[in-house]
Amino acid sequence: MIKAVLACDQDWGIGKLGNMPWPHNSADLQWFKKMTLGQTVVMGRNTWESLPVKPLPGRKNIVVSNTMQAHDGVEVVARDIYRSRLNVLDTNDTVCVIGGAQLITHCLDMIDELWLSRIEGVYDCDAVLPGDEILETFALDSVGPETDVYIEKWVRK
Repeated sequence: MIKAVLACDQDWGIGKLGNMPWPHNSADLQWFKKMTLGQTVVMGRNTWESLPVKPLPGRKNIVVSNTMQAHDGVEVVARDIYRSRLNVLDTNDTVCVIGGAQLITHCLDMIDELWLSRIEGVYDCDAVLPGDEILETFALDSVGPETDVYIEKWVRK
């Protein structure tokens, strides 16, 4: 199972200048931790660099990058082989792709579910999810609040 787990604004924006563009949202961060703890998380180099704590504790961390060097607690996979690497992960693993926008776009056809924490407002993001492709490929399965965040679950059509 491959899931995308991330937050986005009302225009599918996920980042601005390498960071989250909205104010700190502890409920969203707690939801993200709950969704990814004990899982394999896959991210691009920019997402890795934006993390305040590296590697994310309690998760297997994989970074897709052609330029990053390996670090303790993280596996680095070259961009040209990440798709084959994701396909050979243990089928019992849940893989959570956590960003950025380029990585989500490049592996959208491999993602089974999108779990989005919708942040109210528009934040003039420079990293944006492929909203049109998501709407064509996925159906909104469920929506609703979880504590103080609004969660959308999208499943492949």
